[in-house]
Amino acid sequence: MEALGTPTLAMPLAGRRALITGGSRGIGLAIAERFIEAGAEVVIVSRKQDQLDAVAAQLRTRGGKAHAIAAHVGKLDEIRALVARLDTEGLAIDVLVNNAGISPPHVESMVDTTEALWDKVMDVNLKGPFFLTAEIGRRMAARGGGSVVNISTTSALMAQPEIAAYCISKAALNAMTRCFARELGPQGVRVNAISCGVIKTAMGDHTLNDPQRYADMMKINPLKRVGYPEEVAATALYLASDASSYSTGIILQVDGGVLA
Repeated sequence: MEALGTPTLAMPLAGRRALITGGSRGIGLAIAERFIEAGAEVVIVSRKQDQLDAVAAQLRTRGGKAHAIAAHVGKLDEIRALVARLDTEGLAIDVLVNNAGISPPHVESMVDTTEALWDKVMDVNLKGPFFLTAEIGRRMAARGGGSVVNISTTSALMAQPEIAAYCISKAALNAMTRCFARELGPQGVRVNAISCGVIKTAMGDHTLNDPQRYADMMKINPLKRVGYPEEVAATALYLASDASSYSTGIILQVDGGVLA
C-alpha cells in the first residue's frame, strides 16, 4: 500500500488523509482530534462552513493539517460536489469515516412515523454513507487500498419502536458495511463499523436526560456508565490503521457490554 505512506507505531496514520463526516462536534470531532494526533491529515465535513472553519483552525493548533468542506451528506448532489472538490484539490482520501447521522424525535408508535421523517433519517444515516463510500471506495480501490469506518449503534440490533426509522437505518448501515467489505476487499479496501452504545453527546441527550430511559439502559449495561466520544475515537483509530489490517466486514461493539 505504497500510496498510504509508511506509518510508525507512534504515528499509525502518518502520511494518510482522512475524511470525517459530522466532524465538527461530538464523536466526529473526537475522531478528527485523535487522527491528527496519530499523524493524519484530516478533512472534516458538516453542513455549516463557519463552524467547520473554527473547528479546523482548532485542529491545526495540534500541529496537523485540517481542511473544512461544507456539505449535506443526505443530498446526493452535494456528495458528488464534495467528491469533485476533493479530486480538484488533489485531496485523495485514505480513510473515510461515515459518522454524520441523525436520531429523530421519539414517536408514540411506528405507525406515527411520517414519510418526511423516514426520508430525512434514511437520507443522512444510509443514503449518504452508501454513495460516499461508493465514490471514495472506488478511488481507494484504484490506488490499491484504504479503510472505511462506519459509525453505527446498538439500536441496530435492539427493537425500539419509538425510534424505528433510526434503528432500521443503522441495521441497514451494518448490512451495507458487510456488502462493501466483500465488494472492495479484493482491491485492498477494508470496511468496518463501530456499534456505539449511549455516548455522552448531543445525540445521546434523549437518553441521558430522561431518568427512566437512563435507568433502563443502566440495567442492561455491565459497566454501569455511559461512553465518551474519545472511546469511540480510539476504536476508529484501530480500524483506520494497520493495527486492524486483517479485519474487514466487522461490527465492533463500543457499548459498555449492552449487547453481551
